[in-house]
Amino acid sequence: MKKRYILIGVLALALLLTAGFVYHNYREKKAQEQWIAHMTDTVERDTFYEGIYLDDVHLGGLTLQEAYDQFKIAAEERLNNLRAELTYEDQSWVFTHEDINAEINWEEKLEELYELGREGDLEERYKQIEEIRENKVQAETTLTMDITRIRGAVEEIADSLSVEPVNADLSFHPGEEQMFRITPEQEGRKVDSDELYRSVEEIFKSGQPGIVAIEPAVVEPEVRAADLERATSKIVTFSTSMSGSSENRMSNIALALRKINGTKLNPGEVFSFNQVVGNRTAKAGFKPAPVIMPDKSMQDGIGGGICQASSTLFNAAALAGLEIVERYHHSFPVAYLDPGLDATVAWGGADLKFRNNRNTPVFIRAYRSGTKACVEIYGEPLPNNGKYQLTTKVIETMKAPAPKRIEDKNGKYVKKPGGEYVHVKSRTGLKVNTYRVLVQNGKIVSSELLVTNFYRPIQGIIYYREAKPEPDPTPTPSAAPKDEEKPKDENPKKDEQKEESKKEEAPESPEPKDTKQNNTESGKKDNGPKSTSEEPDSNDGEKSEN
Repeated sequence: MKKRYILIGVLALALLLTAGFVYHNYREKKAQEQWIAHMTDTVERDTFYEGIYLDDVHLGGLTLQEAYDQFKIAAEERLNNLRAELTYEDQSWVFTHEDINAEINWEEKLEELYELGREGDLEERYKQIEEIRENKVQAETTLTMDITRIRGAVEEIADSLSVEPVNADLSFHPGEEQMFRITPEQEGRKVDSDELYRSVEEIFKSGQPGIVAIEPAVVEPEVRAADLERATSKIVTFSTSMSGSSENRMSNIALALRKINGTKLNPGEVFSFNQVVGNRTAKAGFKPAPVIMPDKSMQDGIGGGICQASSTLFNAAALAGLEIVERYHHSFPVAYLDPGLDATVAWGGADLKFRNNRNTPVFIRAYRSGTKACVEIYGEPLPNNGKYQLTTKVIETMKAPAPKRIEDKNGKYVKKPGGEYVHVKSRTGLKVNTYRVLVQNGKIVSSELLVTNFYRPIQGIIYYREAKPEPDPTPTPSAAPKDEEKPKDENPKKDEQKEESKKEEAPESPEPKDTKQNNTESGKKDNGPKSTSEEPDSNDGEKSEN
């Protein structure tokens, strides 16, 4: 009986233990199920997990759409703050985020953060989520922009506001009561495009709207009215006499002077006689008058005489202290100026050029006054009551060659037998130095050799025709001659004619002398510039000298 009770007890214990084990297993299973359910609940959600931040905004508990909506508004506000305004007086220019192609990668970042904790099995994901919750994930959006896109627009604004300064101008109206008229200067302004761009760049990088008040820099003109007022003084007047000239010759000189009249030479500019006067043609109004031909004879040619205009201008320019760039003398001295003071010109050949070597403009008035060719030059007066004088000095005299006698068999030059024609005069050669002397306060302060002139000796040309021999008398029958008579000279005046022609061959060579010239109204004397000392023939070929 006792054993039975023991067995029952054992069975009961076993049953109890089994029941306990079963219960324990049940509880463990239940707990496991609950844990799995918990993990599943934690992991399987359509919201951001706790502890995820973007731009300090906690995304935990937000759906992706809710986060989208929130950050879209924030991004728009941020982009709208990207605004730079430029102002000048009543003008304004605005640049926005669209102009610089600004973007915020908030959508990309939200998608990246949303995927955190969504890879792996349940436990792996749960661990990731718990780690995120404990340690937090901080992410930032990135703002990108290309500010260089507006550089061109900023430069255009700067250029549109920049204004070049306007120099004061002095216009010349020779012959009018108000000969000079001054247009005042205008200050310019300059906007530094680089500096303006940097200011706009700083505003965009700050992320906050900003305004730049444009303040252009003042640009001073180079020439002011006060400077030009000093350039209205008459520096020099020079004239030469046309007395004895034909009306055609004087007309040509006057026409050349009219073309020169009113010329304005700015600092550094070069005057060219040929360029200003132009080709000497009948269509241009020039008339036939004596010119020096290549064989040194004087013959009518269109524009004859205008070398007196160029010579008068040369003296005036030299007396004004201008830089003589190009000048040539005639083949032989001229009647209206001393040797060394003339300036020949030829279209397509010899030219007269001079440069305005001053800091202010000079003006030329050129005109005919009765039988005078006149040139006046206006500009800033020389300091210390300065003025220039021109002097010449004969260095060498060369004897005139005996003329060449040429028989004119066809009667081109000599119409009657026994006559002759002086085609070219023999002329004495001269070597003459021309000097420019500067006088200040009545004292000579400098002397400059402008040019050495070499007038070559010229061999004259005389055309002649032999006298016709007298025919023999018709013989008549007569008695035998008593005495043989000597034949008579067929041309008893032939020797006299030869002697007379020899007298005419001797050229009228003016005795060279030293001369002095200063700026004078009469303009009888004056000197020239640095130039070639050779005749213009070597430069203008077969061109005639006017």
